[in-house]
Amino acid sequence: MHILVVNDDGPPNERVSPYVRPLVDELQSAGHLISVAIPAASRSWIGKAHLIEAELTAHLVHPDSFRPDGSWDSTYKPDPTTEDGAAGPQSDWVVIQNGTPASCTQLGLHNLFTDLPPIDLVISGPNHGRNASTIYNLSSGTVGGALEAVFCGKRGIAISFGSKDPQTDSVIAAAARLAVKLVGHLWRNWDERVELYNINIPMREDVEGQPVLYTRTLPYYWSRGCLYAETDRRKEEARRVLNGATNGVNGVHKETNGVNGVNGVNGVNGVNGAHHGEPEAEAEAGTVSKQRHFKWSADLSDMKKRLQESEEGTDAHTVLNGSTSVTALRANFWHVPGLEGPIDLEL
Repeated sequence: MHILVVNDDGPPNERVSPYVRPLVDELQSAGHLISVAIPAASRSWIGKAHLIEAELTAHLVHPDSFRPDGSWDSTYKPDPTTEDGAAGPQSDWVVIQNGTPASCTQLGLHNLFTDLPPIDLVISGPNHGRNASTIYNLSSGTVGGALEAVFCGKRGIAISFGSKDPQTDSVIAAAARLAVKLVGHLWRNWDERVELYNINIPMREDVEGQPVLYTRTLPYYWSRGCLYAETDRRKEEARRVLNGATNGVNGVHKETNGVNGVNGVNGVNGVNGAHHGEPEAEAEAGTVSKQRHFKWSADLSDMKKRLQESEEGTDAHTVLNGSTSVTALRANFWHVPGLEGPIDLEL
């Protein structure tokens, strides 16, 4: 079948996106036609977002041209004698500057691969780490890419490889083989009540010999605000200059997860259309800043404790105990039954 692969971790990268190339290779080895559309930078925790103010640029990139840091050699030319007939545009991946998982799904389904047969299935992932529990699922760009497929009239499968720790090639290969086998099974036996599946695969050498279980999503709510920390903006500006955060890659301005814009969008008039003055300018004008600055600084210790204590049968308990979880989902926020009709405001 023709499968569109999207993700939220961006191009192949030893540190943040080590799993996408092995999965694509395994899907192709199984005989599937694979089209790939991925964001140019990590888009974790972005859900099913679209950046409506941003211009999206699609770069055709040969998969063998990626460097270990996720950048690519734009001058790379494949050797046609080693391509086994796959040389040409069909072998290129599409890397989308200012892309999100949802926009990659939209463009992949409707704009980018119109010369190929219709896409049958969208696979989003494999995520670098677990997506188990309501917080992760509703925040995850990986799940968001699969959700977008549903709203485009396609079946979606979100796949997460359940560890951010470095893994051996053999462990990654085992997870990829199991993922492809599981995708084939779900496709052949798709329950018509299901709109998307969320899969979590533990990273272990013997994963193919471990149980694969249907699960339910672990409910989780924040016990405290723990995603952001207040920062000293002057120190942050100095750090950015020191680290050379504004240097370009391949002639394209480097997206740095929120540096120089929002989620890698550069020059979109600040945040929510509001232009932000620099502290130095405020000082020269003799004004007192009324701004406070925060940055992503996730403290997930409470969440991790709750996941460790999760009940048997949940996605979190299953993957943390070495089995693969498969959660069948509907792509909606369903109403509470029984709350219907007029509301009497006098009561």
